[in-house]
Amino acid sequence: MKWFTKRRGLAWQFGGLLVMSGILCGIFFAVMHLSIEEFLFQQINSPEFQEQATEKRITEFQTYVTVNQLSTSDGAELAQWVRKNPLLLMEIYRSNVLIFTSSAPENQAVLANDTEAPYYEWMSYYVVEFADGNADVLLYSDDGYRYSTIATIFELMLCTLLFLGIFLHGCQKIVRYIQLISKEILAMESGDLDNAITVKGSNELSTLAQGLDSMRQAFRAQQEREAQFFAANQALISEMSHDLRTPLTSLLIYTEVLRYGKYENQEQLLEYLDKIDSKAQQIKQLSENILEYSLQSKETVPELETPAPIEMVFEEPLSEMITELSRHGFMCDVEPFGEPMLIAVRGQYIRRIMDNILSNIQKYADKKQPVRIWPLESELTARLIFENTVADVSSGSSGTQIGVKSIGSLMEKMGGSCQIENTDGKYRIALDFPKVEVEKLKEESTEPGG
Repeated sequence: MKWFTKRRGLAWQFGGLLVMSGILCGIFFAVMHLSIEEFLFQQINSPEFQEQATEKRITEFQTYVTVNQLSTSDGAELAQWVRKNPLLLMEIYRSNVLIFTSSAPENQAVLANDTEAPYYEWMSYYVVEFADGNADVLLYSDDGYRYSTIATIFELMLCTLLFLGIFLHGCQKIVRYIQLISKEILAMESGDLDNAITVKGSNELSTLAQGLDSMRQAFRAQQEREAQFFAANQALISEMSHDLRTPLTSLLIYTEVLRYGKYENQEQLLEYLDKIDSKAQQIKQLSENILEYSLQSKETVPELETPAPIEMVFEEPLSEMITELSRHGFMCDVEPFGEPMLIAVRGQYIRRIMDNILSNIQKYADKKQPVRIWPLESELTARLIFENTVADVSSGSSGTQIGVKSIGSLMEKMGGSCQIENTDGKYRIALDFPKVEVEKLKEESTEPGG
């Protein structure tokens, strides 16, 4: 019965189920009816069965006559017995003269006829004792029709039950599918969004199941987005806390220098005041942009500044880094920049990146070995490399890596990348910036409105 379940409507399925049930029941009825009719024909038409059935009726008739003391002339009472035995014809003869027939019990012309009827030896005559004497009784009965009618009623009842059984069995498949969908909906309501809703067939139920599964996928995607957003916010808070800590440390150092008068002259005092102001402005800018960054995804591309040579971009940040490293007892080996390499960056991101690199060097670098800084040019990128020797390698202290993650995130926002290597006691951070070709820059500057 799979052929009708592949259709597209429940109404068609139920209709097909009814038709299929009817066809199967019709075939079953035809086979069973023919088989039973053949069996009844062979059994009822046998001489033994006919003789036994007739003798049984004669015995019943004799009892009826004796109890009621009937004579052959009591036609009404005799006809009444015949009516209690349908499909029966009875004739009564005396001296071969017909004196009663159940086909015309009130017909006086027939009963007054004294003509002798022929005697057929192949017919069975039974002697019945009446109140007015003995008489010969002849019975004709259609037992085949009677038993066939009973068998047909039984067959129809059985086929009706079979029809209902087939139809309910087909409906049970649909009911089981509805129960399965209901169970899966309850699981989805309890928070299980990983297991798909079962989609079977191509009817209204399968359409409903497909819609529920699409809703489940949408809920799961929303949950994943919310989880990613929460994780991104947590990472943002960690990165911002880390980025704020470095300029705050520098600010505290400069204020401590001023508090204890550790400056040589007025010019150096003004220089420290400028640095304090710069760090304070950096902290202010970071705090103002926290909300902005929390609403942006990592894929958001920020607006970059006008392309400039890499030595100009890093001139001030490198100078501050070298000064801070020198104050903390680090030696620096800085290689000069070669040919001008134009890069487009965002100054605020560069300051945050340099603060993170400075913080990592101060925490993990060996002061006995110089910190190396050198540029490296390739066909597509301008690279700036920072390398230091790791202090106390055996301790295995690697920190939380928040600063490194922040550097990678900021480089990605500017279209660049960050490469980290930590081998043989050497820790290297390489910043790769996409190069801006000079010819392309000139073409953009000559365009109308450029």
